[in-house]
Amino acid sequence: MQKQVALSFILLTVISTLTIAQKQFSFKNGSFTDPRDGEVYQTITFIKTSGNVSIERTWFAENTRYNVPGSYCYNDTDAYCEKFGRLYNYKGANKACPDGWHVPTIKEWNHLFDFFGGWHNAGKHLVEGGESDMHMLYGGFGEPGHIFKDLTFSGNWWDNELKGDDAAGIITLITGSKEIYHEVIGNQHKLSCRCVKFHD
Repeated sequence: MQKQVALSFILLTVISTLTIAQKQFSFKNGSFTDPRDGEVYQTITFIKTSGNVSIERTWFAENTRYNVPGSYCYNDTDAYCEKFGRLYNYKGANKACPDGWHVPTIKEWNHLFDFFGGWHNAGKHLVEGGESDMHMLYGGFGEPGHIFKDLTFSGNWWDNELKGDDAAGIITLITGSKEIYHEVIGNQHKLSCRCVKFHD
């Protein structure tokens, strides 16, 4: 019986290793000029291949800066917009991405995190200075009532997932943590935005 269990474990380990080995990850850098305001964004295309199937997504490697009515710079200071991008409520974030781009779904966030060890490890690779070149910054957030919090402590981005009429999902990175956090927050909060597009 013990030999059967041991053999099953070895077989499972081999199968798992082969499955992982069959997945290939690659990425390429580029840029995109937003035709609405001429802003130029660095981009990264991430490609995951498993067997004969490839999934490809291109991301802004910077927070969105497009000035949607009702969006803000942190503390109403223009210099923060230049570094951290603008802060949007959920509806505003969905207007901030140019045609052909959108606020990432939770599946698209998962696709990105998978390149860098998943939810429990990807944070250290995605932040500014990490190997991903995604330069995700700790830009804080805004609460209803025009209150700003957590600059340099946390970075917060919308995912494209409404939770009822007045809440939506968010992705959070915290200074010093390699974890990625996901929670639900009122959709009138002001958060950073990344834009993504998929390829046929």
